[in-house]
Order: sequence, then C-alpha cells, then structure tokens
Amino acid sequence: MKTLAGARAAGWILLLLWLGPVGTRAADVLGYSVLKGQFLLQTDAEVLEPDPDFAFSLLVSVDLTDFDLLANASFSGPGGAAEAMDDLGDYWSFLEVQQTLEALNAAYEWGDYTLDFESVTEGPFSCVLHLAETPLPPTPKLVNFADVQAVDATKPLTLTWDFTEPPPPDDFVQVYVSLGHASIYATPGLGQEGALNGASRSITIPPDTLDPGLIYSLNLEITRVVATNSDCYPDADGAAGTFSSTEVDLITVVPPELRLLSRPANGLISLEVVAEPDQTVVLQGSENLLTWSDLDTNTAPDGTNIFNVPAVVRVMQVFRALQR
Repeated sequence: MKTLAGARAAGWILLLLWLGPVGTRAADVLGYSVLKGQFLLQTDAEVLEPDPDFAFSLLVSVDLTDFDLLANASFSGPGGAAEAMDDLGDYWSFLEVQQTLEALNAAYEWGDYTLDFESVTEGPFSCVLHLAETPLPPTPKLVNFADVQAVDATKPLTLTWDFTEPPPPDDFVQVYVSLGHASIYATPGLGQEGALNGASRSITIPPDTLDPGLIYSLNLEITRVVATNSDCYPDADGAAGTFSSTEVDLITVVPPELRLLSRPANGLISLEVVAEPDQTVVLQGSENLLTWSDLDTNTAPDGTNIFNVPAVVRVMQVFRALQR
C-alpha cells in the first residue's frame, strides 16, 4: 500500500488501499481510490490544528505499476460532471481542498464515484466506488511529542500515540516518515503482515534509519475503508473511505564532536565537546570499552562544552560524549 507520504511537500496526496500482493497485479494499474479526510499539524504536546494547505480534502487516484501507463484518467461524482485527473508519472491524481468538512461535502457529495481511465495496453475501464456517508476516523495525536524534537538517529525511536476517541479495531493505521518527496520509513500497508490497526498505539523505528541533522515529516494516519471494488480491473483493487492524518516535525540532532584540548597537565585532561546549543551533554569514561561511567554533565548556550577531568596515571582512559 502506498500512503499519503510526501504528499504535503509535493502538493499532492495519495492513499492507496491495495489488498493483495504486488506479484498478482495486472500489467498497468496497481489500484484506484476515492477518499475524504482531514489533515492536521501537531505543533506541541497538546495542540492540533488544521493544515492550512490541505485542511479537508477529497483525493481521487489511479496508481500504476510503472510510469506512463495510462493514456488518460478522469472521474465523476454524484453530481455527474466529469473532472480530469493530473498525470504525475506513476499515478494520476485529483485533489480538492476545502477549509471545512461541510464545504467539502457540499462540493463533493457522498455517493457513487466513477473513475474512467485508459490503460495503454489493456484499454479503457470505468470503475465505480460507493463512498457512503461515513464519519471521519478520530484524530491521531503523538503522545511523546518531546521525544521527536531532538532525536539521536543512532538509537531506536519509540513512538506512542492516541486518538481523540478510541477507533474500532478494524480501522487501518499507518505511521511513516518522509523527507521531501522521499519515503524513509513506513509501517506495513493494509493487508500486509504486521499492519497496524485501531488498537495499535506504539511502534519503534530501528536505529540508523534516520540521518542526523535533518527535519523529517512524521505522519500518523488512520483510514476507514467503507467500500472496495475488486471486479472492475483484473487483479487490482479499488477502495473508498475516510481518513484522518496528523503531521509532526521529527528533528534529528547532530552527534556531539569530542576532541582533546590539551595533554594531561596538573593532573587534569581538558576536553571539548561541540553539540547542539542548549542541549545537555554527558561526558562518559571507560578503562576497558565495556563499562562506562558518567564523569560530568554540562549545557552550553552555544553548544561548546569544556570538560576538565582527572588524569589517571598508567591506566587507559577512553572518553565519549552523549547528548540527552
């Protein structure tokens, strides 16, 4: 399953709900979807606000197994008027944004949506998805917001979330991290082994998945599938549903740089640790590289931390610095 990953940065949003393995797919089309939902931004531990660029959106898409496999694509809603979709290479998409759900529902009513597209090798198709009136899923919120504001990319990162109200367990949940248009990490797609659902509340991103010194987009999404169509296009699924998506900035820090300022003098060794400004730095020492002990702690407004530690005669001393 593809997700909304990269959508906000690209100005387009894409959510596919493909229920079978990719190996069974037809030559050109991977799947198609019609979705209504909301996009929010989480700016601190408690505050969720509508994303001004996407707010409440209708998303219509036809997704392909490769680039340039459709000659054209359009859709028509309950109102009957056909609207062209945009060719974005490996998918065709339509996006409509309104600032309220009421305005979105007035512009695009609940009911039957017909997607018309022409495959370059398999000809034209006209596929119907019934988007029944369905409440949007509850809003996801990251519980441990502070933990993603200064992430050590070399360590596992556990994310914990909750919802404005408990969703049913058969709602689909996906967590993903993107950088610009690139998808960096994502939990399994709908129908895949290990996929998250409405009862899921936590995942752990493995160490070294992220790079230091970057601002990523972390997205928590919940989707409620209300209708599918597996008969229109051979071996490709269509889906209609509603969703709620919350985006959070995930910031990775640059690891501290440790260097020796002077050789032992007057029984002391002078060390400099350059880290992020106003971050707590812990200097640790070891005599065998197996066990480490905290020697000192400092927080410098400019990130430059100076440590003077006792020199031990005739004993190997190894130092490292951690940012906490």
